[in-house]
Amino acid sequence: MVNTVDSIVVEPTGAALGAVVNGVDFSRPIGADVAARLKEIWHEHLVLLFRSMTLTDEQLLTTADLFGGRQVAGSRAYLLKAGNEASAQLSSSPEVSIVSNLDKQGKPVKVTASTGSLSLKWHTDNSYVETPPNGSLLHAHVVPTNGGGRTSFNNQYLSYERLNDDLKRRIHGKHIRHDNKRNTSGRLRPTMAQPMSREDITGPSHPIVRIHPQTRRAALYLGRHYEWPSSHIVELDDDDSEALLSELWECATRDDLSWTHDWQVGDLLLWDNRCTMHAREPIDPSQPRVMHRALVKGEPIISAWQTDDVA
Repeated sequence: MVNTVDSIVVEPTGAALGAVVNGVDFSRPIGADVAARLKEIWHEHLVLLFRSMTLTDEQLLTTADLFGGRQVAGSRAYLLKAGNEASAQLSSSPEVSIVSNLDKQGKPVKVTASTGSLSLKWHTDNSYVETPPNGSLLHAHVVPTNGGGRTSFNNQYLSYERLNDDLKRRIHGKHIRHDNKRNTSGRLRPTMAQPMSREDITGPSHPIVRIHPQTRRAALYLGRHYEWPSSHIVELDDDDSEALLSELWECATRDDLSWTHDWQVGDLLLWDNRCTMHAREPIDPSQPRVMHRALVKGEPIISAWQTDDVA
């Protein structure tokens, strides 16, 4: 049996986050009791892996609905502006993103209008929009036969909790400006111009520490680390901002906070953007890799500076 509370089996990875979940099939109906249990498991383990899923895009979106709703990716508008050049990265459904290294002829390449086969920096999905998505669902359709493209995740609850008292004091009340001009590989998005000053960065400012609305735990929220001026702390001058960001990123990306996933066809990963970051290894540009992604609808960020939860 599948899709009952009793059928669910959770196998933690043994790392700082992550669990494999068996006994669930998202191509079949999911009851409210099962959905509630899956949310509990998600909040406990932050990243969930479901194996051997065969899902249509509509079933992928229905799965996003189970965890809170669906959201259009911020990158879609930029890809639409790029026109035919970005056609291989655009799905017919606005809420589904095609994450692939295929060009418009369907051939694998190193660079596309999106991220192609390049490595992806540590980041949180869509931190460059005012209301970022709560979670991401990534479904593997095609994976390289010779490996490559592994995805790593890290635990930003632990990242914050392990900061020393001096660092916690220095980041209190501070915000990072999130650049919406660059993609996750660090390249400028189609039609975007190179930013030359802080004033050129048009993305939102978010608190460096946010509170998860369900767990009430505090997590570092750094977004993406680009060279100045694309990433900066709003309240600090350039030198102090760069120095503090370097310290924070070193703390946030320690090996003991992470877990790495080696993809198989049919894998479905769900992760929580409110308390994790992820990164991707480069892909062999001669090998095709195709994933379909749906975002779980976000809600306004709860700043740690606006609650009594964090000193």
